[in-house]
Amino acid sequence: MPELEALRSEYEARGVGFLALSLNPSEARNRQTAAALGVHMTVATAKGEVLGPLRISTVPATVFINREGVVVAAVNGERSRAFYARRLEALLAAP
Repeated sequence: MPELEALRSEYEARGVGFLALSLNPSEARNRQTAAALGVHMTVATAKGEVLGPLRISTVPATVFINREGVVVAAVNGERSRAFYARRLEALLAAP
């Protein structure tokens, strides 16, 4: 989460949105955890029916959605900050 938060602070001004989904059903707990980790992106509670269409099979997972709202990639597991930055740059460069 700290890596994604760093990317959020870097890319949000360039029009990239970030949303964290938690499997924990307690919204209050999710807010507390985000605050403790210094995460300022929106954190929402994920319902099971949301995960399948987003191509999420395990957590953590990252979903990349283009400007038209189409899921263009889903990555299961943790990745490096450089990996995420390359993906974000490719999305920003796409027509």
